Amino acid sequence: MVGALPPPVRGMSLVNGVVNEQLRATGVRLVSVNLSSPSLERSLRVRLKRLPKVLRGLVRVATYRDVQGAALYTSVAGGWGQVYEIGFMLLARLRRMRVFLHHHTFAYLSNPRLLTRILTRVAGSSAVHICQSPGMAGRLRSVYGVRRAVPVSNAVFLMEDSAAQVEPRRHLRTIGFISNICEEKGVFEFLDLAAAARERGLSLRARLAGPFQDARTERQVRERLAGLPEVEYVGPVYSAEKEEFFSGIDVLVFPTRYVNETEGIVNHEAMSRGIPVIAYGRGCIPEIVGPECGLVVDPAEPFVPPALAQLEAWLADPALFEAASKGAALRFRKTREQSQRRWEELLEEMTGCG
Repeated sequence: MVGALPPPVRGMSLVNGVVNEQLRATGVRLVSVNLSSPSLERSLRVRLKRLPKVLRGLVRVATYRDVQGAALYTSVAGGWGQVYEIGFMLLARLRRMRVFLHHHTFAYLSNPRLLTRILTRVAGSSAVHICQSPGMAGRLRSVYGVRRAVPVSNAVFLMEDSAAQVEPRRHLRTIGFISNICEEKGVFEFLDLAAAARERGLSLRARLAGPFQDARTERQVRERLAGLPEVEYVGPVYSAEKEEFFSGIDVLVFPTRYVNETEGIVNHEAMSRGIPVIAYGRGCIPEIVGPECGLVVDPAEPFVPPALAQLEAWLADPALFEAASKGAALRFRKTREQSQRRWEELLEEMTGCG
């Protein structure tokens, strides 16, 4: 298995961590090549620090002895990291390994790239391409001509579905934002929404969670927070702290401006708990957040006006809000169930246990 594992925590690394655990649990011999960056920054300096890990990983794949029936699973980067992945693909093909590529970004789907064309060609026509939605699978087929693209939502890689037992939210009191805190994930739109709600006289509180991507963003956000007493910054949250965060919010706000966004795993985490979502319609988000459980805003439009109108509608009609909460839990369960069977089949294929 080749890919970034936590830390640092990103959606891709979280999924890779779960896949790593599930593969290990099957009892197969598993060799993990961890290509994680030392921090959340996306600078060239940080990226170059991965190079020794990549070189060691290539050596491990090149010298792996038990190649009979072996498979290479890798997550696909959105940018120049694909250069490394082409190297792994070449070795896998030369050593007659089966290839599974897991796609986590729209970067090369929104804007087709020569590097990705090379990667998919090197991976070969028999490669299995795992993606996050039917729309993403269709895009891979039409843009890059891949033969086998299997949609598996990231909902599969979250905790066991308990949506049937979720107690619906009946009153809207607190909105929340959780992500790696940076401009492209929409933190300033979230703060603008909180400010607009305050100006409109809405009785709402707000919670902000996650690590700051860099010192500049932290300084700007803290300056904004000084003028927004109703917004609480709770810091990075993991495990039990994350559960406490979600238990303390009623609506997730995810105004991501990240052009490579796919599903946004936090959307699934919220919906699994019966929390409606208001989000920008990037990537696969319009396929997972429906009108019965939230609001998807056109990325070409300003975020705050429609988001504020949706909050006002839910505040004015608690029954409407409760219905959205129930809809979120049910939508998550449906999404998860549709993907679970496909993922189990892929696990059997990867491990040769089918």
